[in-house]
Parts: sequence; structure tokens; C-alpha cells
Amino acid sequence: MRRGALLFLLIGLIVIIGGLAAFLLLRGGAGRTTTSTTPEIPPTPTTVPLVSVVQARVDLDANTVINDPALLDVVQVPVTEFDEKNEFSNINDVLGKLLVNPVVAGQSIRRDNVRDPGLAQRIPTAEPGQAQVKAYPILVDKLSGVADQVAINDFVDVIATFAVERQIIRPSASEQVLTVNEVDRVVRPYEYGETQTFFTTKTIIQRAQVLQILRPAPEAPPDTTGTTPQSQSTTAGTPAVDASGQPINQTAGTTTSANILTEGNWVVVLALTDQEIELLEFAAQTGARIVLALRGSGDAAIETTSGVTLDLLVRDFGLPLPQPLPPRVYGEAEVFTPQPTPTPRP
Repeated sequence: MRRGALLFLLIGLIVIIGGLAAFLLLRGGAGRTTTSTTPEIPPTPTTVPLVSVVQARVDLDANTVINDPALLDVVQVPVTEFDEKNEFSNINDVLGKLLVNPVVAGQSIRRDNVRDPGLAQRIPTAEPGQAQVKAYPILVDKLSGVADQVAINDFVDVIATFAVERQIIRPSASEQVLTVNEVDRVVRPYEYGETQTFFTTKTIIQRAQVLQILRPAPEAPPDTTGTTPQSQSTTAGTPAVDASGQPINQTAGTTTSANILTEGNWVVVLALTDQEIELLEFAAQTGARIVLALRGSGDAAIETTSGVTLDLLVRDFGLPLPQPLPPRVYGEAEVFTPQPTPTPRP
């Protein structure tokens, strides 16, 4: 009996030891399997986005107007190297700008190094064999300035009308006897008659380019502190309405800003040669009337004109010249004899 109990205890001990050994073995194997099948993956680095930046393709000098896209390049740079406030991403934003300082090839075009070109940079370059033009201002109004329908880069002709005063000297009605070399001669002396004014018109400049237009400052808007009836509302962009709030139908003849005649004076700056400037300056100083004629798009013809005077109108253009009317001569009876006052019939 004692021997059986001892055997039973021995068998139980062996089972416990074996189970413990199996547990430790399985736990260690499971740990090795996990380590070998799931290797560590390094974290993926963050990608820096790229942006476009405008750079000079060739060396550019100061005072260069950037009009040719071939002078520029657009390259991709990391966003961390891009100065959004002082660099350009679009070539169109750079075209037409004037460089203040030189830029070497590969250097970005910066906002603090460019400005809008002035009038001097917009004067066209002279064609081969032609004189260089300069900017000359001319004062015009609603009639002499083509009703303010001229725009920058249009071409105009300049017509001037001069007033020429000429003295009229006529032979005297009386005769005089002059002795020359002991020979008596009957002569008729000349005497001053009057001063008459004659007008002559001529196109003095053709195809002058408009560089700039300087219009007067707009008038201050009227005081609108008072109450304006709703039916009288004319706010820009807001249709006029009646008392019920319904829009008022606009007729075809309604006046708009497109057909309102501009009042006052403004200055048109023209591209002229020195010779043309001398012509205009002389015309202005002599008080000639100067008007502009707007050319159509693509009109580059130079027209030969004869100018106009009264005698040319009569001789070359068939202007009928009226004969002077006979004077009205009053008789003595009309002047010294009282006439009854005419009265209307009842």
C-alpha cells in the first residue's frame, strides 16, 4: 500500500515537471516565431511639395522691359525655398515689367526688383531710316478730341486751321503829277485800304500714335444725405424701380455712359518726331484751331492733301462764289418825310 502511494506520487511529479517543461518550451518558440516573421519597417519620410518660380534664362540688364517670354524660365523648387511674397510663379505676371537692377541667368525675378514701366519705356523704337519719336502733349476737348473716343495705342491725324491776316492796299482815286528826269508823269498813288483775315486748313501730321491720355479728375458726387425716393434710385448696377418696387422698363433711347459726351478738356500724349513737334508748337502759338482725326484699325496709308483755302475751294472744288449784293440806297423822301405808323388789321 505504501509502495503504491509512493508510485502514484512519483508519476504525478513527473507529469507536473513535464507539463511545466512543455509550457516553457512552447512559450519560447512562440516568441522566436513572432520576432522572425514581423521585421521592423522604418517610417516613410515626408515629401516636400514643389512650386513654380520664374527665373531669368539669360543675363538681364537694369532698365530692361521684359516683353519676351524667351527671356524667362519656370523651374520647380521646394516650397520651403519659395518666397511667396517676393517671387513670381506665373510668367504672365512678369511680362511688361521693368527691371530696376540687373538679374543674372538662373536668378529668380523678384517683386522688389521690378516696377511698371513709365512713359519713356513705352515710346516705340524708330524704324530703320526713320527719326526717333518723342512724347508731346496736346490739349483737346469733346470736339477736337474725337468726342473722347480715342484710346491708347490708337493712331490719329492732326489737322490745323490757321487765320492769316493780310493788308489790302488799293490805288488812290486821285492822280498826281511827278517829274522824273525833267519829265512829267501822271501817277496814281496807292493807299492802305483794310486788313482782312483769311483761313487756311491743312493736315500737318499723319499717323501719330497715342501714348497716353490724361483725363480730368471726376467731379465729386452730389450730397446724398437727404432721403431719395425709391422710384428715383439710379445707383450703378441697380435698376430703377417704381413705387411698387417693380423695375422700370428701359427704352432703346436711354442715355448710358457709352453715349454721354465728355465735357471739359483733357490731354492726349502723341508720339511725334522733332519736325512734327515744331509744326504743332507753331500752330499752337499762332492760335490755330487743332483737331484730331481717329484712324481705323490697320490704316497705315499716308494721304497727299492740297489743304483748303477759299480760292482753292472755288477753283478746284467748284465752290460757287456769290456776287456782292447791290447796296440799299434810301431816297430823301424815305429819310426826311415822316411815314404813318403801320397798324395791324383787326
